[in-house]
Amino acid sequence: MTPRIRLIAGVALIVFGFALLGWAIYAGLNPTAPFETRLAPISADAAKDVEGFGLTSERLQQIEVSAKDERRPIATGVVARDEAGRLTPLTWRNQVTEPVFFAEVSAADAAKVLAAIREHTPQDAVVLAWWDLSRAIRLVAGRAAPLDDAEARGLLLPAAWSVAGAAERARWGAGVPTSSANSFTRFMDALLESDETRASEALKKLADGKPAYVAVRISDAWMLAAARPQQLSIAYKDFAATGVSHGLIKSAQQWMRDQKIESGFAVEPMGGATRLHYFQRKSDGDRLIARLLPFSTSLPSPLTRLSLVYQHKGWWIYRLND
Repeated sequence: MTPRIRLIAGVALIVFGFALLGWAIYAGLNPTAPFETRLAPISADAAKDVEGFGLTSERLQQIEVSAKDERRPIATGVVARDEAGRLTPLTWRNQVTEPVFFAEVSAADAAKVLAAIREHTPQDAVVLAWWDLSRAIRLVAGRAAPLDDAEARGLLLPAAWSVAGAAERARWGAGVPTSSANSFTRFMDALLESDETRASEALKKLADGKPAYVAVRISDAWMLAAARPQQLSIAYKDFAATGVSHGLIKSAQQWMRDQKIESGFAVEPMGGATRLHYFQRKSDGDRLIARLLPFSTSLPSPLTRLSLVYQHKGWWIYRLND
C-alpha cells in the first residue's frame, strides 16, 4: 500500500469512526419511543358516533396510541382540527388503567357538556378551561375560550415515557402561538391559589372584562399536577364497585384513615370500579382547583366568588360573580 493510499484509508477510518460516534450519541439521546401514535381518516361508524358535535368529516380523524408488545391499541379516540391545524380530542378511550394523554370521555358526555355550555353562557361569554377543553369549546360550543398552550402542558404521560413524550407535546401543541404560554401560566397559577378572592380576580383579568365562566373536570387536577408536580400532588386507588354509593364512600374514607391520609378526595366511576382520587398533601385541598371540583375535606368552605351553573358527571361549570 502506497503512503497516499494509506493516508486516504486512515482519513476514511477516522471519518467513519466519527460517524459511528455521532450515531451512538444520537441514539442515546433519542431512544426508541415506547409507543406510536397514528392518525387516520375517520370511518363511517366513528363519524356516526360523533354526529352530535356538528362537525364535517373533513375536520375529523381517528387516533390510535399503540405500545410495544401490545396487540391492541392502548388508547383510541376521535380528534378534530381547527383552521390553525390544532388537534382537539373529542372522544377518548383508554384500554389500560392509567390514562394515556387524556382521561376517558365518551361522545355522548362531551356533546352534552358542550351543548350545556352553549345553553348556559351568553354569546359574549369567555369560558376559561384547560387547553384541550378550550379547543372543543371554540369548535363545538361556539364560545370564546382563549386559553391554549403551545407546550401542551399537563399531557398525561407515564414517567417512563417522559423523553419520548416531548414529541407528543409538540404534536398537541402544534399550531398554537407561543404567546399563549403566559395566559395559560396565569390560569394554572389561579387554579393553584388558596385565596379565592385573588384567584377570581386573576381569572377575571384573563376574561378581559367580559362575562367570565370557568369549566373544569376531575382530570384537570391530574393535568395540573403533571404540569406543576412541585405544587400539586395527587394519587388514586381503585375500589371494585360500580357506581358511587354511601357504603363505598365510607370504605374509601376508612382506607384513607388507615393510610393516615388527611387530604381532600373525590370518587368517580371507572368502568367496573370506582376510583378514589386524593391529594397527597392536606394543604392541596385548599387550592381553588380542589374547591371547584368535588374534593371533600373535613371543613369545606363554600365558594363565594364563583357560582355553579351546570354539572354533569366529572364536569363542573361556574360563573365568575361580579
